[in-house]
Amino acid sequence: MRLFYAILLSEEMKRTLTGAQEFLKAQGIRANYTRGENLHLTLAFLGETERFSAVRRAGEQLKAEPFCLSLKGVGSFRRGDSELFWAGVDLVPPLKRLQSVLSEHLQREGFQLETRRFQPHLTLAREVHVPASFDRKAFSASVSPTQMEVRAVSLMKSERIRGVLTYTELFRKPLVSKNEYAEN
Repeated sequence: MRLFYAILLSEEMKRTLTGAQEFLKAQGIRANYTRGENLHLTLAFLGETERFSAVRRAGEQLKAEPFCLSLKGVGSFRRGDSELFWAGVDLVPPLKRLQSVLSEHLQREGFQLETRRFQPHLTLAREVHVPASFDRKAFSASVSPTQMEVRAVSLMKSERIRGVLTYTELFRKPLVSKNEYAEN
């Protein structure tokens, strides 16, 4: 199974991001666009593994409180002769802590994760070919400020079903306030 941990997005945030994708399409940007239902924030990518129990156990150990996730700008990563376009999120301390603690739990279960610094982003499009006339400032303005409350972390399976990249939630770990921890 190809697995990753993610924060699933609210419908409002998905609408904002698909609006940005529509802006790009209207500008004639050819790309492999992320389907709206697949938009998410990756916390830890595990890749192919058959160790589902260990992956889930790492997530079950998480103890974190809900927090606010805010969109923050857009950008791109260069990939050969094309780009990957993304929307950023504010790396607030609770998000940074959540990602760090989840990574620690996964490493204790024996998983090797990427060593590069966590750069939270929401992938809008891959294999983007940008014409010289493209207005990056207008693209940036197409993403309106949007916030959502993060109340859970999800373990996701990635697979192609009839040629379509599909993400399926396998496990959800709710984030609860300290008061709720004390009650349990």
